[in-house]
Amino acid sequence: MLKRIRLLVFTYLLFLLFFILHKVAFLLYHWNQSGKETIDNLIQVILSGFQMDLSVAGYFTILPLLVLLASVCFRGKIFGRILQVYFLIISIVLAMIVIGDMVLFSFWNFRMDASVFLYLSKPKEVLASVPYWQAAVGFLCVAVVAFIQYLLLNILVAKPLVKSERSNQRIIESIVIFLLFVPLFIGIRGGIYTSTMNMGRVYFSQNMFLNQSAVNPVFSIIYSLSHQEKFESQYRFMNDERAHEIFNNMMRYDRNQQCDSVLRTTRPNIVFILLESFGADMIEPLGGLKGVTPNLNKLTEESIVFTHMYANSFRTDRGLVATTAGFPAQPNMSIISYANKCTSLNSIPKVLTEHGYKTSFTYGGDVDFANMKTYLISQKVVDIQGVYDFPKEENIGRWGVPDHFAFKHFEKQVLEQKETPFFKMFLSLSSHEPFEVPMHKFEHPYVNSVAYSDSCLGIFINNLKKSPLWKNTLVILVPDHDMGYPDGIRHYVPKRHNIFMIWTGGAIACPLQINRICSQSDIAATLLAQMKIDYKDFPFSKDILNPCAPEFAFYAFNNGFGMVTPEGKWTYDCNWNYIIQPRRRRNKSEAVEQGKAFLQCLYDDIAKK
Repeated sequence: MLKRIRLLVFTYLLFLLFFILHKVAFLLYHWNQSGKETIDNLIQVILSGFQMDLSVAGYFTILPLLVLLASVCFRGKIFGRILQVYFLIISIVLAMIVIGDMVLFSFWNFRMDASVFLYLSKPKEVLASVPYWQAAVGFLCVAVVAFIQYLLLNILVAKPLVKSERSNQRIIESIVIFLLFVPLFIGIRGGIYTSTMNMGRVYFSQNMFLNQSAVNPVFSIIYSLSHQEKFESQYRFMNDERAHEIFNNMMRYDRNQQCDSVLRTTRPNIVFILLESFGADMIEPLGGLKGVTPNLNKLTEESIVFTHMYANSFRTDRGLVATTAGFPAQPNMSIISYANKCTSLNSIPKVLTEHGYKTSFTYGGDVDFANMKTYLISQKVVDIQGVYDFPKEENIGRWGVPDHFAFKHFEKQVLEQKETPFFKMFLSLSSHEPFEVPMHKFEHPYVNSVAYSDSCLGIFINNLKKSPLWKNTLVILVPDHDMGYPDGIRHYVPKRHNIFMIWTGGAIACPLQINRICSQSDIAATLLAQMKIDYKDFPFSKDILNPCAPEFAFYAFNNGFGMVTPEGKWTYDCNWNYIIQPRRRRNKSEAVEQGKAFLQCLYDDIAKK
């Protein structure tokens, strides 16, 4: 029994050793960049990437585990042969990946992913651009690395696997080996955290080279293959010329139109708060429930209130991108899952960083969830704090730290900020399912959780008002998405996406109510226009406060979209090719045609990133 256990453990440990050596080789090969870093940073590359290495080693150890399990009960040399062939294949594949990745990184500046297969289909053309000596050295290195790896792995199965003779011994051995699958699975998953293993889990620095160095290229390939889509072939409603003509007409307006400034300064400090799952139906002055959000209700009287805003989607990851990058949500994917495409996005924090702003993000939950950390780092957010940056005694919720602790932590950050101007972002948590909060005021759990979060927000705002920072600070309050209240409301219904936005703080000129139809993706253009900053790199965002800008809101749900205009509200299901609101029908609608063109151009843009 011990022989098989040792073989399995040593196989796993050898794969880990290979991955660590691969990282060392990668850093040495790119010494022109890694040589500029401190020893601490280079060690951190190994440590941060270790959890991803554990995951990939787990994938590679599954087959040996199954073979060893079978060898307990059946006699024969076939099991040792299977492992030898498997180790040979893995050794060659690993060598090709590690050598190819080191070379390609010099050109791509990101770790090898599924895009490499686009070039492997034409190896002759690829090799034609590489000097013969370099190709020869590359092949030699692959052969040497593969040979060494195979030699080490093959030592493990040098002796034949002997069938256990006694039945009780076979049963015990089978159970023990099978139970080893549990820690193996935990390693593959990336631990027992809310988020599974993703690229952002190993990011630790504002230096993208260090982050990329920590990534396991095998995981990068597996991850990109599992998320790969042919974006340019999706949602083809009309020919490209027609789609772009309609889209350009939708977004065409005089951006140089003189607009009234609603801010006292063009360089305010900005506190950007995403309210988890809040909807307009919770705000009494906007026609919502009575008494649920007294603090937000009060703010509507002294702030700039956008009353007809729509969430682009129903998920936090998509709401984060829509609100900060002006990039609309998609019906069947989330661009935040694609690390390389995230980097090519523009965003409010990225633009403000270029204008001297200090940036941060605070969240009481797992900031690695849904690849948020990867996105934030790519958008030049410097200080990112998540659940593990809070004291352990405050991490008492299922999703992480309750809002009264998180807001207090965020408040301290804001009030102690010495360098200005700053852009500080906060994502609340407690109004997320399962809505477990330390307060009971309303019977409905969601409504009660919103009331609790509103009370935490109220304390934060009141304390900020007492600070000298208040005078030159703009506080932006906007939900990441609506929850869908009352229960049972369909996900495609416009009401399901109806939210709000509030601008408050000493930086606003005067209270104002904006009743124009808009969406989260319009926040970027609107804010930057008020700051006299060019927003031409936000093609899907329009300035809400510009009277020439068109009024419409686009939102996405599972394989469908909605369009809200002054003329009405339409929802379209892309599976059925039907207008499902105002009633199911096939007849055309100008707003739906605009929505189709908008979506088609959105996927064209994604394909190019």
